[in-house]
Amino acid sequence: MKWVSTGQAGVWAVDSRDRIYYREGTYNLPNHIRPSVGSRWTHISGGLKQLSVGWNIVWGVNSRGNIFYRKGISATNPKGSGWQHVGGGLKHISVSPVTNAVWGVNSRGQIYTMQGITGTRPQGTSWRRISGSLTAISVDAAGVWGVNGNDHIYHRRGTYTNSHSVGSGWTGINGRLKSINSGKGIVWGANKSHTVYWARVNQNPRRVNWHAVSGKKMKQISVNGNDGSVWAINRQGYVYFRRGV
Repeated sequence: MKWVSTGQAGVWAVDSRDRIYYREGTYNLPNHIRPSVGSRWTHISGGLKQLSVGWNIVWGVNSRGNIFYRKGISATNPKGSGWQHVGGGLKHISVSPVTNAVWGVNSRGQIYTMQGITGTRPQGTSWRRISGSLTAISVDAAGVWGVNGNDHIYHRRGTYTNSHSVGSGWTGINGRLKSINSGKGIVWGANKSHTVYWARVNQNPRRVNWHAVSGKKMKQISVNGNDGSVWAINRQGYVYFRRGV
């Protein structure tokens, strides 16, 4: 695999050929949130280069920058019923596994968030441009976090436990990361050497205490803000799982 994402709607991944997979047995019932490694990968129709798992929804982008979300996901149908195209163009997308707020960045580093998301309109109504420039972005209960082309780390003020808010500006955070993933009171990421780090964060982070994770080198991390489980992919494309820090 080249990308993995975990959330209430389970664990989803894409491989080097942009094929999409769902991990059987990882869907979480709303009243029974528990981490699970699942049983096997099931191929899902379509083609995406990157995706993000939310609450009964999965968002993703393909190699052309087209945006899609997976409709019809439920406890009785955890794989959903089909992909629905959404206007716009992004290279990286993130959906909160708690609130379904959606943020993304395009090929020019421009940042967008989807407005008008509701339970009956999960696709929202329109994209809103946000100031700044990032190469990757992540949204969850710990707020909106991102990294730029120089691996600088940023947090969006006003989004901690309020991911539907557009926030009030970006705060630079100490450290350097190539990829980043927001969780619940915690942020995970990996640097250009594929060393994994995590840090506890609060409402107004400025300087955080990054903890290096010994052992495997990982190029991409996904943390589930609902149960704290972490999924990751190493340089060879193998998928790993751990129960929190």
